[in-house]
Amino acid sequence: MTAGYTFPNAWELARRRIELLEACHDPASIRRAAALGVGPGWRCLDAGAGGGSFARWLAARVGPAGRVLAVDLDVRLLEEAENLEVRSLDLATAELPLAAFDLVHTRLVLLHLPEREAVLRKLAAAVRPGGVLLIEEDDIHPLATATGAYREAWDAVLELTGAGGLDGEWARDLPERLGQLGLADVGAEVDTQLFPGGSEIAQFWNLTWLQARDGVVARGIPGEVIDRGRAALDDGTRWFHGPAKVIAWGWRR
Repeated sequence: MTAGYTFPNAWELARRRIELLEACHDPASIRRAAALGVGPGWRCLDAGAGGGSFARWLAARVGPAGRVLAVDLDVRLLEEAENLEVRSLDLATAELPLAAFDLVHTRLVLLHLPEREAVLRKLAAAVRPGGVLLIEEDDIHPLATATGAYREAWDAVLELTGAGGLDGEWARDLPERLGQLGLADVGAEVDTQLFPGGSEIAQFWNLTWLQARDGVVARGIPGEVIDRGRAALDDGTRWFHGPAKVIAWGWRR
């Protein structure tokens, strides 16, 4: 992540928020990486590794003969292991090794970066011949169905994050972008969020909105907008649509 990121890991509840994110998204990431053949001896890059749970899964999957490099601007939640290297790195400004990895992966990172197109090119260039690029990013499209306090809180948070460079519609064109970067056998799928109040996904968005609250208020939006949205997310009788996650991959030939 870059320095202007809306949800930095320095926040006192960041670890819990990241743990909830991992619980919600790791199963799909693991399923897709396994389907792409990630296995012993692979060299992997996890860009924007967050709390490191997926990087740790990769390290176990590739075994002693493989290597995993986990990078993030703020690595306070990451820990190294025998075949897992952690490196502080700003994806927007740093160079990445060229043609060095069997798998390059990033999740819920690029939509936040104003430099997302340049970063995507760098990630693609880091894939070695025969390797694969796997990208997972949210798209706000399902939020068009949201109503009431839940919708009002989303609108407030999207105004804040949009001012910081977030593009909630960028991910829907990911498959075409991968093809334009010269990757072959491009594939894609979409994971949708439909969840009850109080669930892990609801708790994740609840904490996300809490972290954004001060920034929302600084933009002149009443904090009660966030408070009402968070209260709605605690209501176990209600169900909510969240963003859709676009998952796209392509191979370097």
